[in-house]
Amino acid sequence: MGGAGLTIGLVISMFIFAKSKQMKQLGKLAIGPAFFNINEPIIFGTPIIFNPIMLIPFIIVPTLSVIIGYFAISTGIVPPFTGVTVPWTMPPVLSGLITGGWRLALLQLAIVVMSVVIYAPFFKMQDKLICEQEKEAELNED
Repeated sequence: MGGAGLTIGLVISMFIFAKSKQMKQLGKLAIGPAFFNINEPIIFGTPIIFNPIMLIPFIIVPTLSVIIGYFAISTGIVPPFTGVTVPWTMPPVLSGLITGGWRLALLQLAIVVMSVVIYAPFFKMQDKLICEQEKEAELNED
């Protein structure tokens, strides 16, 4: 349920919604690292930092993830963690299965889906801007 690892929602949004060449290519390049919680290709390739459009979901998604995780554990929906420590590069859902069982794995899957839902509208705005820049660059080449 890590915070920065939730950029996988942005990568999945790229696969589903990307129209610009740049974002389609970045999504293809970033899916492998994102699956293992390596976020630098997305954070710097999109870019997220100093980008007001992408910074908003970058802050909202981890915050909601922590809140959802806290309430799921405090209400007993998900049992407390087993104490097993997994490497930070362990993919989501698999890490949940190891550290907290099937209910934590399901919670992680739900949080990844939530991440996609939150990132999608912001990504669409960013992708639209990039599409316009690509079209403008093509016109200037002629």
